[in-house]
Amino acid sequence: MKLLSCHIENFGALSHFDFAFDPALSRVYAPNGGGKSTLAAFIKAMFYGLPADSSRSKFNERRHYYPFSGGKFGGNLTFEKGGAEYRIERFFDRTSGDDARLFRNGLPCALPEGGIGVHFLGLDELSFSRTLFITAERGELSATGGISARLASLSSQTEGSGAQTAAASLERAAKTLQSRGGRGRIAECEERAKKLRSEIANLQTISEGLGEKYARSSSLASRISSLESSLALSGGAAVAAAERRKIYQDLQADAARAEARAAQLAGEYPAGFPVQDDVAALNSASSAGNKNNDKRAMYAPAYISLALSLLLIVAGCALLAFNTFIGIAAASLGVLFGIATAFVMFGGKKGKKILSSRADEVLKKYNLSGMDYSSAAAKLSRDIAEYAALKEQADLASSRARSYAQGSEITPTESPQGGQLSALRRELASVDHDISDDESVISVLPQRQAELENCLAEAERLKNTYADYTAAAQLIRQAEQTMNASLVAPVAQAFQKYSRLLQNALGDSVYVDKNFAVAFEGGGELRPEGHMSGGQRAIVSLCYRLALADTLFSDDSPFVILDDPFCELDGEHMARAASLLSELSRGRQIIYFYCHLSRAV
Repeated sequence: MKLLSCHIENFGALSHFDFAFDPALSRVYAPNGGGKSTLAAFIKAMFYGLPADSSRSKFNERRHYYPFSGGKFGGNLTFEKGGAEYRIERFFDRTSGDDARLFRNGLPCALPEGGIGVHFLGLDELSFSRTLFITAERGELSATGGISARLASLSSQTEGSGAQTAAASLERAAKTLQSRGGRGRIAECEERAKKLRSEIANLQTISEGLGEKYARSSSLASRISSLESSLALSGGAAVAAAERRKIYQDLQADAARAEARAAQLAGEYPAGFPVQDDVAALNSASSAGNKNNDKRAMYAPAYISLALSLLLIVAGCALLAFNTFIGIAAASLGVLFGIATAFVMFGGKKGKKILSSRADEVLKKYNLSGMDYSSAAAKLSRDIAEYAALKEQADLASSRARSYAQGSEITPTESPQGGQLSALRRELASVDHDISDDESVISVLPQRQAELENCLAEAERLKNTYADYTAAAQLIRQAEQTMNASLVAPVAQAFQKYSRLLQNALGDSVYVDKNFAVAFEGGGELRPEGHMSGGQRAIVSLCYRLALADTLFSDDSPFVILDDPFCELDGEHMARAASLLSELSRGRQIIYFYCHLSRAV
């Protein structure tokens, strides 16, 4: 592929400019500001267009090359590829417009999908700039990151390879499932399963113990029934007395339960049980805080009053020159008005502070420091009400028990059979209560068993996913290494053919290892490329780019643009570089731009 000619209607400093390209080496000389880099940028713009420009855009090529004098912005470029002649016509507007047309052998043809540059050169704009568009900027020769990253970056808008990014993403995802230190979702599932197994084992133990309790309950019920029948045969009076004693004992039990709950509630307040004054203090502080949330709204009238008082004082001072009495009266009124306003403002603040202090004491006394005033007041109010209700319930049950005992002639002692019946009934009530509690506890057993099954299934799924992620990441990295090996060898071989030319240009031998790390021989020892001068690096960078181009375009090498890359060379090395360019131009088209005659080729 070779460039033939171009016409620039208007592009930067160039207007109505024509240029015919040499099929081998085109030399373009212009002083600084003469349009040298403008022509190089124009060639790239014909293939890839220009970036959009707006008021928020950074200073870019569209803004840089937009013609000051106005007129049509763009031109045309003619080139040859595959035996056909193509012509690109492209014109731009100030912001983002791009009117492009393509001709093949003089006839219009459709614009290719993906863009003209990608279609004909096989590279996007960034990759073109890294291989075929060489400037004086310091090029990358270091093996850091490996040749694989450098080659992969040719077809990517971001640094690094897509394979590395994909593998890293899979490895990060795998770490969320399982990582060092027993962390990750798999460990969480296994820990949850461990807790569920322990809970299920306890529930099963309780469930197994229910059989014995059911048997005990049935035995007690049978003995009670038998004893009741025996008492009935021996006389109804004994049965009636036993029933009355049972009612009496139940009333006593009600009173005892209420007293126990009240004692438990009181135990939560070791500093003394709260009273309504404590609740009132908390509510007052909460109310004061709510009223003062919007300080601007609260103090706006006061600030206006202060402003009026100041205005009266100033006015009174001004009136002293005309009427002493009126001036003194106005100033005095302003002072009094200000004092009253300040008293209202700061007195209100002091009152709020007192309320807050009292409320904080209540919170501290009852270990409620972590709660706000409103929530603490609600809790104390509930507990006070519950405590009062429990005490009332206990007193009522005790009173009913005493009244029942007096009215029903409850004897101090029972008959042997009556006492046995009461004991059996109490034991049966206790066993039935335990059964009820156990049945309530084990009611969640099926749910916990289902949770364990789901947890184990989730852990297994996560383990399989982890294995898939790690295996996929490993396969991607292996595939990348295999692919890179197939890319490194051709690039290294292409670079080796320039070794002789480099030695002639640099006066030193240049080597490249299997990782494409460049070194040169100087002073009898191999030195890394970092020791090269800027001029030496420019020559090596050129051959490095050409080696990449040879690998990418083995069948039809395109043109190479050199935008004054040898500005750091001295006279001796420039002469060698000129010889190198002449040698290189035998196998490809080179467009060489320079701004100083000392770098002429």
